[in-house]
Amino acid sequence: MKKSMFRATLLLAPLLAACGGGGNEKIVLKIGFWPEASDTQDVAMYQAWADRFMQDNPQYEIKGMPYTYSTETVGQKYSTGSLPDVWQTWFTEPSKLMEKKIIRSITPQVKALGWDTKMDDEMKAALTFDNELYGIPRDGYGLGLLMNKRILGDNDILPEINGQYSIFDEAGKPLYPTTFAEIFEISETLVDQDNVKGFMMYSANKNGGWVFSNMAWNYGAELEKQEGGKWVANLDDPGAVSALEWVKEMKVNGLLQDAVSCVYNDWYAHIGERVAFAIVGSDVLQNAKLLGDVNMDDLAFLPMPSGDGTHHYSLYGGTPFVFTKGVSDAKVEGILKFFSYIGRSPDTSELNFNAKKEGYEVAKRKNQPILPSIMPWKDEAFLTKAKALENEYVNVKMEDYRPFFDSIGANKHAEVPYYAQEMYESLDTAIQTVFSQKETANCASLLATASSVLQGKLDAGVNK
Repeated sequence: MKKSMFRATLLLAPLLAACGGGGNEKIVLKIGFWPEASDTQDVAMYQAWADRFMQDNPQYEIKGMPYTYSTETVGQKYSTGSLPDVWQTWFTEPSKLMEKKIIRSITPQVKALGWDTKMDDEMKAALTFDNELYGIPRDGYGLGLLMNKRILGDNDILPEINGQYSIFDEAGKPLYPTTFAEIFEISETLVDQDNVKGFMMYSANKNGGWVFSNMAWNYGAELEKQEGGKWVANLDDPGAVSALEWVKEMKVNGLLQDAVSCVYNDWYAHIGERVAFAIVGSDVLQNAKLLGDVNMDDLAFLPMPSGDGTHHYSLYGGTPFVFTKGVSDAKVEGILKFFSYIGRSPDTSELNFNAKKEGYEVAKRKNQPILPSIMPWKDEAFLTKAKALENEYVNVKMEDYRPFFDSIGANKHAEVPYYAQEMYESLDTAIQTVFSQKETANCASLLATASSVLQGKLDAGVNK
């Protein structure tokens, strides 16, 4: 009898260990922001960080599981259990992901580290619902006006000072456009002289609506508002109509790119030779060189222009890390600890800043443009140290990029609070119609239709 009991215990032991009931089974952390295999230098860097983390924290195992967020597939991936434990999305998404019970709150784990008080206030607000925090901000971006100053200089619109085209005169006065009317005037000159289009306007993949919303704000529009306790779509605000009329006039006069369907990723292929201006996010400027083979010295990055001469808002967004619903507290704690090993925490520790430095060194070896970033933390000790390190590696001529980075703090404007992606899609339709119909397009009517579509979403959702 004793012999058979002993044998049964031996047989049961591996089963208990396999179910987490004993043994030395590691807690596997599935990292969705792991670089793709083709990016060998970044993969090697992440693997070195993971090895360092696992050596210090042997209870964990890091598993790279690259995942690119998609609104079309995230629900299916969650239902089939194929989402990583942590992944990146956009700041427009956490509210929907929370409502669909795809992501989890991480409030107690973040508070235990004291990170909740160090987080950028606007980013924190975008990740907080019913006083619960649903993510960690990675970084921010602002929309700005990217200008090819070489194209303008070659056409006598900018002066040559000390051997290079300058966006300032010799007294330091800005010479770059600050209104959409000025962009129109410059675009007319360019088309007449050099057959270069003045401006790139997106119209597909929700990219057109995304940029157009910022243009509309700068004509004084309010696209969503509360009335009588309900949210009201207001896409046909007179300011928005004026913004779309500007797009129409640019198209009618041949000052925009020719395609009816134009997406965000087209900008870096056009900004070198084909267009003088494009609205882009501060977080993708390096793609001008990396993907478009454009000399960064030919470019300048400027504050968003105004439509009415008063408003100069810059759409302010970013990328958060979110955690899949059902991921254990132990996994959340491990992943947050891993952030300091990859330079993504607000700590001023040597560990965190060594990782930051390693990231810059890899970017430098890859010959990447390194620009200032919009950081997700407000802790002064962290910011002082992080900015000092960043300044060691910035390798663009800051006189051409400073106008934007010096002004973004005062110009930030959050995306609309509800159904932003759906709004962008409806606005894309309006823009494409303007592109195809040109002179006959009725901007007010097109925006009234887009507003009706958005109102249906609001009434079926937040107004229920």
